[in-house]
Amino acid sequence: MKLSIKHIQVAVGSALVVATGIIGCQDPDYPAAQPSTTGYNTTSTRVLFVNATPNAASLRLSVDNSLVGTLTPSTSTTYVGVPLGAVAATAPQIRVSGAGGTLGANDFTSKGALLANTAYTIFITDSITRPAVRNAAGTVTDIGGIRTLQVTDNLTAPAAGNAHVRVFHLSPDAPTPVSVRLQPTAPTSTTVAPAFLNRVYRAATVTTGTGTTAVTTNYANFTPVPAGTYTAQVYAGATIPPTSSTVSPILTVPSVTVADGKIYTIYARGLRRTGTLGAGVVQHN
Repeated sequence: MKLSIKHIQVAVGSALVVATGIIGCQDPDYPAAQPSTTGYNTTSTRVLFVNATPNAASLRLSVDNSLVGTLTPSTSTTYVGVPLGAVAATAPQIRVSGAGGTLGANDFTSKGALLANTAYTIFITDSITRPAVRNAAGTVTDIGGIRTLQVTDNLTAPAAGNAHVRVFHLSPDAPTPVSVRLQPTAPTSTTVAPAFLNRVYRAATVTTGTGTTAVTTNYANFTPVPAGTYTAQVYAGATIPPTSSTVSPILTVPSVTVADGKIYTIYARGLRRTGTLGAGVVQHN
């Protein structure tokens, strides 16, 4: 099955970033996520929220009972300042509820451990109809519905001529893992086709191998990509087939542009079974 997303929208404004698309790049050795040094102090942090659910029409986000905003699917807030005072105690209460009661009993509340002088992205993930989980004794250990995935953002500016990009897999029914090839189309001087490999559903990290051979990849790390335009090819599996292969991607996204000096998070979203498999793009700067 091959799906195409024919347009990408990225709008960065004072309220929301709305985006549709996908992209990928190689996983080289790159510094782990570090706090940004701009716009922070020792008693606050910044959080960007993303609605990556496939079927929650509208979500209301609150931090310590203060409304952040309402998000439709595949939209995000800009960075929101979060105070880390005596009440928050570095673990603010994050509440996600359905506008108009659409989540019913599955309203989600959690306390996220946040550090001062740090930037975070919090994804709201999963289907609102995700079933509850019970243990062997029949006790509910997970009420089902939506969940959150929190990652740290390194907002260090890319080197001249590059963008920074990272990729997460947040489509509940797409194959897992997936891998992405980024095939350059412009400028013609760009010939390298980098790839993100082994993206596991809702994972912030993945470890391959065991013992002394174990290697952990942190998906929160941004990787440099030459500024330009690409076609993204998304494949089922932990690796990408050679260009000579007859294996077809499960998703193809043409005309993906990453701009010089910009920082992006790309995430798979939607449901394959309903034909809505696609991707969202968050521009961080």
